[in-house]
Amino acid sequence: ILKVFAIALGITVFLSFYLAGTIVRPIRRLAAAADRVTGGQGQTPNIPNFAWRQDEIGDLSEALREMTDALWKRMEAIETFAADVAHEIKNPLTSLRSAVETAAIVKDPAQREKLLSIIQDDVKRMDRLISDISSASRLDAELARAQMAPLDVGKLLGALIQVHEATGHASAPKLTLQIVDGSPLMVNGLEWRLGQVFENLITNAF
Repeated sequence: ILKVFAIALGITVFLSFYLAGTIVRPIRRLAAAADRVTGGQGQTPNIPNFAWRQDEIGDLSEALREMTDALWKRMEAIETFAADVAHEIKNPLTSLRSAVETAAIVKDPAQREKLLSIIQDDVKRMDRLISDISSASRLDAELARAQMAPLDVGKLLGALIQVHEATGHASAPKLTLQIVDGSPLMVNGLEWRLGQVFENLITNAF
């Protein structure tokens, strides 16, 4: 009985160390890496790569790496977008400030009227710019939450061409769709948003 107990105890201890090394320790490393991503200080996160493991931990590691890469790219895109917005707003603000400062000291009514016209144009420009930024931000958030689905771009373009032929004037250019091998052009996306993109391209081409 003592020998059997000693053997069972040894096997139990060995399995404990084995499980700790193959399961618990990698999960702890992944959890620590996720914590570093949450409290990161502007450094590129480093997620341990266990993709070589053909098990759930390998899948978890790959999923965390892909999620972190997507999050990092999105943060960079937000920073670029913010810089572009600041640059676009700075130009009309500079022109507006210059016109206001000049209008305060100009005595000629004609010159003042011209400056007021410039101020109105700059205000309208800023209003359009802010509206475009709001629309872009709303669209980006909407696309981030939307659930994409497989769709056939060929069928989508065919439907747009039929709508164009049914609603267009007799003098409008004729559109034709030619798919070389006739196979479906499948992509993952939002059908109505892609339809808007192609419709805008067709309209702007005329």
